[in-house]
Amino acid sequence: MSETTPSPTAPAVAVFDTFSGTDPAVAALRDALRAEGVNAEVTSDPASAVAADGLVVAASGDAAEALRALRTAQADRVVGQRLAGSRPVLVVGAAMDALFERGADGAAGFGEWPGGVEKLEAPVERAEVVAADGSLMLDGAQEFEFNAATGARDFELKEDEFIAYPKLSWAGEVLAAVENGPLWATRFHPEASGAAGTGVLRNWISQLG
Repeated sequence: MSETTPSPTAPAVAVFDTFSGTDPAVAALRDALRAEGVNAEVTSDPASAVAADGLVVAASGDAAEALRALRTAQADRVVGQRLAGSRPVLVVGAAMDALFERGADGAAGFGEWPGGVEKLEAPVERAEVVAADGSLMLDGAQEFEFNAATGARDFELKEDEFIAYPKLSWAGEVLAAVENGPLWATRFHPEASGAAGTGVLRNWISQLG
């Protein structure tokens, strides 16, 4: 992937590293964002993550381990502070599981959404995602790389006439992506999904202003 030299006025994106450089998704997302001309930097500093124009929180592998690492790194507080100010956040891969009240092992998640995730009968490797009506993230039906052993098969948030209900995109019975105001989340990995994934990142970048 070729890297574009960012303009000084390009958005600054913090890719939050909760794994001390051991999760390949973190560096891959930084590189993919830089290729789109974004000033993307990996950081484990909560203050830098809160201050950036955009924040990416990603994890691959075991979702229970990811949740523990995310909490230890205070990612829940960072995400909460940004969302309180309606500032864009993109959550990728196993980190999406952490946004629910409960992880697949029953551990407490961030609580951004009610309900929980579960261990899937068969891991989702690569799958077609059908875009939600009116999606700003996705275009029609496209294939993405998941490598997911856990995920949500239900979304328990009740519709409320006073708030805009999240846009939900599915891969069969598994929740693949959520657009919830400034919070976007993908259970798949856009950085590993070729042109379709690049499109998701471009669409997110366009929300940064």
